[in-house]
Amino acid sequence: MTKRFENPCQARYLTFSCYNRIRLFVTDDLCNLFTNHLENKRTNKGFELYAFVMMPNHVHLLLKPAYHDSVSKILLSLKKTYSYKALKLLQESNSVLHDRLIVKEGGKNVRRFWQAGGGYDRNIYKAESLKKAIDYIHMNPVRKGLVKNPVDWKWSSARFWIKDEDDPLRMDIPEML
Repeated sequence: MTKRFENPCQARYLTFSCYNRIRLFVTDDLCNLFTNHLENKRTNKGFELYAFVMMPNHVHLLLKPAYHDSVSKILLSLKKTYSYKALKLLQESNSVLHDRLIVKEGGKNVRRFWQAGGGYDRNIYKAESLKKAIDYIHMNPVRKGLVKNPVDWKWSSARFWIKDEDDPLRMDIPEML
C-alpha cells in the first residue's frame, strides 16, 4: 500500500481507475452521476476542487482537502458511495458491463466498480507544478485521441479554465495561482 503524505496546505493530484481498466464511463448517465456525486462530496467534505477529467476507464482529480480531512477519507467517501450507485444503475439498465465487474472475495462473488487500491497520488508544492497538473489533466482526452481540443471533452474542467464556463462543474481557484 502506498503511503500518503498528508499536508492540509497542499493540493493533491489523484488518479484512480475503473476495475480492470474497463471502459465504464461510456454513458452520460454514469458520467452525470459521477459529476453530481463529486460536487456533493466537495460540498459535504469541504475540499477545494481545482481540476478533473473523467476518462472512459479512469479519473484524474486535482484537489485540496479541508484542513481537518485527508485524501484517504475523501477517496473512501467518493469511491464507495459512487460505486454503490453506479453498480445499481448498471444493473437496472441490464448493462453487459455489470457482469464484467465480478470479482471473488472471500469465496463470494462481488462486483467492483473501482480498481482496488488508492491509485496515484502526488502532493503539489509549487504553482508551476499545479499549472502543469491542470494542463496534463485537460490534455488527457486529446492525447488519447478522443477529441482534438480539450474544451470538446464534456467530462472535464477544461471549459472552466479555458472559457470560464461552469459546465459540468465550477472549479475552485487555487490561492497559489
